[in-house]
Amino acid sequence: MATSDIDKVLAMFRGMAIPDPDLATKWVKPVGFKQHNPHVADGVEGLRKHIGRFPEENHHLKVVRKLQDGPFVFTHRVGLLLHQGVFLDIFKFGDGLIVEHWMFSTKGAPPNESGHTQTDGPTEAKDLEHTEKNKSLVRDYYQNIHIAGDHRKIPNYFSGDHCIRHEPGVHDGVAAFTRDLAELVKHRSIDEIKFLFGQGDFVFIAAKGSHELTPCVYIDLYRVENEKIAERWGFSEDMPPQAEWKNNNGML
Repeated sequence: MATSDIDKVLAMFRGMAIPDPDLATKWVKPVGFKQHNPHVADGVEGLRKHIGRFPEENHHLKVVRKLQDGPFVFTHRVGLLLHQGVFLDIFKFGDGLIVEHWMFSTKGAPPNESGHTQTDGPTEAKDLEHTEKNKSLVRDYYQNIHIAGDHRKIPNYFSGDHCIRHEPGVHDGVAAFTRDLAELVKHRSIDEIKFLFGQGDFVFIAAKGSHELTPCVYIDLYRVENEKIAERWGFSEDMPPQAEWKNNNGML
């Protein structure tokens, strides 16, 4: 039976958890694998050395969501990997092997003021026939609201006040989101979308920008329902100083 790209990613995760570097790198391109996690050296050997840092019995991650769009697989994980947190990975495949990897993370937090965690909610993609339409909707929303900053158009993308939010410390609802966004834009800028993937009702965006003048990436996962944005998970992550990077490939 053929092994799917998602199964290959899950095998990598199992190898990292044991840890078993051979299993973790079984489906990784042996020559030319490109690593974008700034804390990991390039190539297969860089990945194997990184796995060697994990303490035994101290690596427990649950894969909450696993989605695919063309050659890209993206996963949403939560648990303990050197620290308690939430992790979103992107894997690019070529000729059946993982050829490129990006990873973004944020620290774990308690449920927000509406009772939602950073990863709860629907996990399986549905409405697969609407993937491209949903991607187009979210791209239009992100360009208009977060890059162009035209907040007057926010109501166009939601059904009334309905918006389930998974960020720490926030309330559900479009009105609450609009108030929070007005404060956020005083301290941040989002310059361009670098990745936009989707499967069914889920659409993922990784964008480049800054926060308090520090370069960072913005990670967002949206769920679309009846042609409106219904739910959002996400976080921002500062880019470490260039001198601390273990590869030269860039976070995005």
